[in-house]
Amino acid sequence: MSVRADASTHATGGSRIVTMAEQALRGLSALIVRPAPIEERRAWELPVVCALILLGAVLRFWGLGSIGLHGDEETMAMPVMHILQDGSPRFPSGMFYGRAIVQLYLMAGSVALFGASEWALRVPSVICGMLLIFLAWPLGRRFLQPAWNMAFVATVAFLPGLIEVSQTARMYIFLHASIAAFAILVFRWERTGRTTDLALAVVMLLVGIQFHTLAIFSSLLLFFPGLARADMRKTLQGAIAFIVGFIGFVAIDKWAGHFYPPAVGFDAGTGSLVATRGGFEQALTWGVLPILVLAALGAVLATFVVRPVTQTRPRRIAGLLIFLCFLLAALLSWHLAVLMLLAGAIVARRSTAAVTPRLALVLACGVVIALVQAFLLHEAGIAPLRKVIGAMTGLPSIWTFLQLSTYSRVAAILAAAGCVAALWRLSTNRAVSDSWLFFALGAWVPLLLLGLFEWFVAVRYTDFALLPLLICAMFSLQGFFQGSAQARAPARVPLASAVGAAAAAVFVVNPVAFARTYDAGYADHPDHKGAAEFMRSVGIRPGDIVVAEDALQQAYYLGRVDYWLLGKNVALAFCENKNGEIRDFYTGAKLLGTGADLDALVARPDRRAIYVIGSGENQEDGRRFMRSFGIYEALQSNRFHVVYTGRDRLTKVWKVDEPDKLAHQSADLK
Repeated sequence: MSVRADASTHATGGSRIVTMAEQALRGLSALIVRPAPIEERRAWELPVVCALILLGAVLRFWGLGSIGLHGDEETMAMPVMHILQDGSPRFPSGMFYGRAIVQLYLMAGSVALFGASEWALRVPSVICGMLLIFLAWPLGRRFLQPAWNMAFVATVAFLPGLIEVSQTARMYIFLHASIAAFAILVFRWERTGRTTDLALAVVMLLVGIQFHTLAIFSSLLLFFPGLARADMRKTLQGAIAFIVGFIGFVAIDKWAGHFYPPAVGFDAGTGSLVATRGGFEQALTWGVLPILVLAALGAVLATFVVRPVTQTRPRRIAGLLIFLCFLLAALLSWHLAVLMLLAGAIVARRSTAAVTPRLALVLACGVVIALVQAFLLHEAGIAPLRKVIGAMTGLPSIWTFLQLSTYSRVAAILAAAGCVAALWRLSTNRAVSDSWLFFALGAWVPLLLLGLFEWFVAVRYTDFALLPLLICAMFSLQGFFQGSAQARAPARVPLASAVGAAAAAVFVVNPVAFARTYDAGYADHPDHKGAAEFMRSVGIRPGDIVVAEDALQQAYYLGRVDYWLLGKNVALAFCENKNGEIRDFYTGAKLLGTGADLDALVARPDRRAIYVIGSGENQEDGRRFMRSFGIYEALQSNRFHVVYTGRDRLTKVWKVDEPDKLAHQSADLK
């Protein structure tokens, strides 16, 4: 009897959870406007797409081999050349390279077909960039009407950032194409409900993860069909697919990572959380009293704001969110504080508009608190203003969003405006388009998650969110133009959409940035190749010492590098301790991580000439950060004289003469 009762209790508990989940899904679905059925393909669409692919191909092939390898291209090029020797992708150090395996063999095939050149190494990226233009067409159709979808496709064809990655022998354009194909398959599964479509989507996700593990951030799109349609079955299937994708991500990441030897690593002497916030050690030194005061103020204001809300649950939720806003502000986590305030305001206003004046008071108090904190931080020695803002935003970092916006400031502004309009609609009890759910799952939430792991990320690490950003930017304008034209002249809606879409594509692409990318050369890229050509022309003698700031680039071009010159704070993450020597685990070159190390090499009496090949990359600060620990100062010594300046005017080669020659020069001076 008790066994039956326990079983009945468990069954009741399980069904209660299912019921609650279904209610949550229905509640979310009530906030979302289901899109109109996808329109039939227009006769003009395919010719326009083909024309855009052709133009995109011209732009991507133009000047493809006119500049040498740069960035991390040599990280792919060296394993590719080893594939042609014995079939395995390895570095000069012997380390197996397990990342982007598919691309490595495509590049090897291109080199075998066209010969060893920068052009051949980049051809697979160009072809993938052309494929991405085609994939943008069915991807955008899920949310955009034909004219605006063509504007999105044109943006993908002409956006400078996508042209650049299509001309680069790295995996990021493959990441874009994999994510686009994955999303297309997810939307097809949404329409058909076939598990084979879902399985294909998971396979494509794993292919994308193989190119770059960042693709895992796009896996949240597996939840889109179930959430958008309030479909419990699809939600559960999406959850299972997500788990499979995550397991695949862990397996691929572990497999590729286990080939790397244990890195030496650099101990900065601090393991505090604030080190990830840009080094603002003073930012969290507030006393307990200010935190308690702001928490108390938050409790009072939260109670004041939600008083007009009559429904119990919304009142409690809104009050808690507004209280958390002030608590997080006290802890200098304004990024999360603003999110809590927005969420609380939306929940409260959906119940009654009477809270609006009260919310204005909360906003005014928040502004005053922020200004006071900014002043105190500045007085504590944190400057300039951007560092003060950095100290106040906290985790998750806002840099992920700012870095993504560098692809197109206009697209970022349009998407942000669309988000604000959607939030306003939600606060007034109106539903919003499911395109904003797509934006949340494809860009906003993943960027938040990324911001928990890194304070400052490279722009390329936000690539997984670029296509959702562009789609939602176009969707925002699509709604504006259609609403405006419908109100003024309904018959002119198609014309207004066509004109608006064309103008939007132009502004999102940015003609100035496009022209700069189209004419890209050594004015925008470092001249590693020119420095290597100079070194070959000099004729390196046996015993001469070759030191390179970019050891990988020069190891590819010259075949060998004796020393890697880079500040140890940066370099040690890529070094191993091999037989008591710190070496780069890609090339095997010994590390010179300080100015003292470089001076000791120069002081060796048994050496011959030393050539130091500089790098034209990371020159925002004159390369001082990369040349830290006295390296920058050592290179200013009169012992180092410039014997070559690259076509970029930044890459230099210094020479230190042999000791006997230096001695003769010193005697002559005396």
